[in-house]
Amino acid sequence: MQRSTTGRSGIAVRALLCAILVAVVPLSAAENAIPVGGTVFVGEEDLDITATGATQGATLAWYGAGGQVSQVPSAQVTVADPAAFYASPITFGGKSGPWFLLPDNTVAFYLEEPRLEIRVVDYSSGFVVSPAASWVPKGDAAGFRIDTNLWVMANRPGTPGAPLKIRLNGPDSLVFSSLGGFSLENLVVSSSPFETGPVWATGSAEYPIGEYTVYVRCDANGMSDNYPAAGKAISEKVSFLLQRVNPLITGTTIAPATTASQPTFTPGTVVTTMTSPVSTATTAPPTVQETKTPPQPTPFPTPVPGFAGYLAVLGVVAALAGAFLKKKGLP
Repeated sequence: MQRSTTGRSGIAVRALLCAILVAVVPLSAAENAIPVGGTVFVGEEDLDITATGATQGATLAWYGAGGQVSQVPSAQVTVADPAAFYASPITFGGKSGPWFLLPDNTVAFYLEEPRLEIRVVDYSSGFVVSPAASWVPKGDAAGFRIDTNLWVMANRPGTPGAPLKIRLNGPDSLVFSSLGGFSLENLVVSSSPFETGPVWATGSAEYPIGEYTVYVRCDANGMSDNYPAAGKAISEKVSFLLQRVNPLITGTTIAPATTASQPTFTPGTVVTTMTSPVSTATTAPPTVQETKTPPQPTPFPTPVPGFAGYLAVLGVVAALAGAFLKKKGLP
């Protein structure tokens, strides 16, 4: 008798689905399982700390930064449910270091403040976006560098690393969940620093010129909701420009060429011809006339007295003599 291939295919599909569920469910659940001496981050909730030896009603003690177990604890916390433990920022904020189980003072776990930082890397030009270089040339291959202490989640049983998400916002309210075939939503970080490599081909028309903002967050165990302070479970935002021209280089305005006005020629004007590329009309210096002594009039010659002159003189003398004699009464 021949068996149906359809039935066998259905069984194979169901078996594959079951295998996927078996692989995925423990992985997602393991993110909250804390081994003895493991690391707990401020803001995590629904943690399972039963492996540390904590029980319901147990007391956790913190002896301060660098404190000794022989001293009086600086803080104490009663465990309500070791299978759903919450490292509240109000209770545990600022209390990094080992936490002990009383009364034996055995280490239960180590507490750390989450830390996240992201940078934009230009792999084509070889620089990292910073306040001194806050732009990426359009067409360069770019990516992201993440610095974090959350990578130690990889030390939890069945956890490959810290699940992170990159948020990239572009001009006109654009939001990118992936760059080409690279997903920004499902990053698993097991070391620090972590780099994506040149996954962003900025030259694509899909990415318009303008201002972009990027940040990274960790949503594991409710951290980003419970501890959203910048630089903690959510990194500070990094803003930069994507454009072709360096914004630090200002445009140079070229003065338009001007045509020199033609001088008006008047008598006595001296015109100077310039040989520079742009001719500039200049006022000609006035013509200086040499000052000369005015010509003296030609003197007319004085005539020398002749015979007629003598007669005239004698006549004048005779007239004067007659006048004199008459005044004296002489004939």
